[in-house]
Amino acid sequence: MRGMKQNSPTAPPLAGITSYERAAIPGFSVEDNVALMRRYNWVERKLYDLMAAFMNPVEEWEVKCAFSLHMYLDAEHAASMRARVAELRKPPHHMDAAPDEKLDAALNEAFYSRGAVEVLTAIVRVFRPALLGAYEWHRERTNPLFDFPTDRMLRIAVEEERQALHWGQAALEAIIGGDAAAAETARKWAEYLSAYLRAAGGVTGRDETAREAPLPASRAKGKTFVADVDPKRDGRCNEIYNFNYRANDVYTDPAATMEERNLALMYKRYHEMDVPEVMAAIVAQTPGKPWDYYRDMARQLWDEARHAMMGEVWFHARGIEYTRFPNHVGWSSQLNLDCTALERHLILYYIEQSLMDGKTGKKYEWKVAQEAHDALTTYFQDYDWADEVLHAQFGRKWLTPDVGDTKTMMAKAREVADKPKPTIDQRSKLTEQADWWPEFVQMALGKASTAKAAADNPMIPHFDKMASG
Repeated sequence: MRGMKQNSPTAPPLAGITSYERAAIPGFSVEDNVALMRRYNWVERKLYDLMAAFMNPVEEWEVKCAFSLHMYLDAEHAASMRARVAELRKPPHHMDAAPDEKLDAALNEAFYSRGAVEVLTAIVRVFRPALLGAYEWHRERTNPLFDFPTDRMLRIAVEEERQALHWGQAALEAIIGGDAAAAETARKWAEYLSAYLRAAGGVTGRDETAREAPLPASRAKGKTFVADVDPKRDGRCNEIYNFNYRANDVYTDPAATMEERNLALMYKRYHEMDVPEVMAAIVAQTPGKPWDYYRDMARQLWDEARHAMMGEVWFHARGIEYTRFPNHVGWSSQLNLDCTALERHLILYYIEQSLMDGKTGKKYEWKVAQEAHDALTTYFQDYDWADEVLHAQFGRKWLTPDVGDTKTMMAKAREVADKPKPTIDQRSKLTEQADWWPEFVQMALGKASTAKAAADNPMIPHFDKMASG
């Protein structure tokens, strides 16, 4: 053709994804792809359930933070697979049932882990490495051009699974430390669970190496798993049953200096670990919802853990020894042990909705940070405010079908708040309900507290004291 240069260089072919040679190699069929993704999805969602079940009984702060993130990532991976399967001529409801009894049995054994060492071993030495290996194996074999949506989805999942696994391996080694007995516990539990996973043919179901090998006696057989929702904390949270907590009063106290009110805001953020504990208990005891419910709840749970880390980061940045003072579990203990899952969710929604009030809610907190001229607190509160707007939307989305409109939900939440609180009553007797705030202010700010003295012992006896914020 006139004007055409016959031998001129061309741009990379096939959108730069792969070569002609690789694109000409058939990968997994649609049926194979769907079958494999059903298995991957089941592992992702069972890992989600496992971490929800252990959010409260694990004591280590860092484990609670990481479980919050990893629940969210697993929820996202499962949601992506459901969407991809729906694109491949299969309705996603197939993803709500176990694809293989043996795979399900292997995963169920992990729920009978005893303590942090075993549950971390189950996740980071058995199931997550196997899942990551399956994703990498799948990417090597699928066609990167004609099955691009699956390959892209798995590429994202591989990166996030690697990050989760890297953290988990380091965390497990740190918790084991030099304890030979703990190391042996981890070794035996990994060996035990691996035997069950091999019997299922691995995550993909295609590993034939050990299907017929004898299995160790099952911990799960004949049992119905019940999650422990009683929140525990490690020693850095100090006296977790000292419910004397004044930060909710101080940040709004006009008698206090703006510096002290700002300090109270950051303690409120640090205190928010009780929200992931409550939310994990909600999802652990709420079966049968659409997967989008668990995805939204995991997003909120992770946001709330990040809010707790806002306080943690702020204290570290200021060199404040915050772990010397109580970070109590009164709210999460009372809701988890004295209320149903639905009642907990109603209380959570009430708080989120109340925080939308511009005069007293998140906008007010952001203004306090601004008036304190603290750039880091202002930054944190800006994102905290944005997150809470999203969370209020989640609450309306999932509670409205079961409860009714906002007015009805708020009224029912008030009824829950007025119920007796036997857990608070009992556990408040386990330690002195000491007012530690003045000492904390003196240590953190180098000056005496200017907040008004508490009129009574603020042991969260009424609803407005229950909000973590």
